[in-house]
Amino acid sequence: MTRTLKLIPATALLLTLSACATYFEGAQQQITFETPGAENSICIIQTGATGMKYQVRPPQTIWIKKSRDDMNVTCEAPGNRIATTHAESTTSGKTFWNIFNVGLGAAYDGEAGTIFKYPEKIVIDFAGIMPQPEAMPAYHNMDALDPAHEATIEDFGPDEPALKSDAATKFRHKMAEIDAQREEAAAAAFEAEKQSRIDSVEGGFYGDKDNTK
Repeated sequence: MTRTLKLIPATALLLTLSACATYFEGAQQQITFETPGAENSICIIQTGATGMKYQVRPPQTIWIKKSRDDMNVTCEAPGNRIATTHAESTTSGKTFWNIFNVGLGAAYDGEAGTIFKYPEKIVIDFAGIMPQPEAMPAYHNMDALDPAHEATIEDFGPDEPALKSDAATKFRHKMAEIDAQREEAAAAAFEAEKQSRIDSVEGGFYGDKDNTK
């Protein structure tokens, strides 16, 4: 019984030390992203080539999961400006605690990512990046691989529609206009025939026609 009681504190101590970085610092950290020289920018953050991705709109602070992989940041700003930066993943200051548990804690913390740390603030500077003109849409390129396909994209040009649906709509409108003109001409012909018959009646249709003149 005495031996069992002695094992319990030792086991608890080992378990505590085996994840000391996890206990002290956690598996995530808050990072602030700033883009001086650019407003309304948007950034994509990725840890490693196949790691987690985050989207941030600087200036903004978000929680990032720690990783042994470095962080790659790509930001886009108005004016077709793009800036990138790279943040290294460094070892946390609490890692030295793991020397007391013969590597068990280091293995645990390494798997959880808690022994690693990124900079608390990452700055992506746009000050020296000038606005760039944006390329015209593909349907303006006569050397496109498939001009027939690109021509189906509406370019808001004058008069001639670019979409097939617009052509069908234009045809329906044209037929409706022709029908309206035909009905208008038929109504005018009817009124003319009616007036002609009235005029042909001696004394007038209502007897008000003076034939003495």
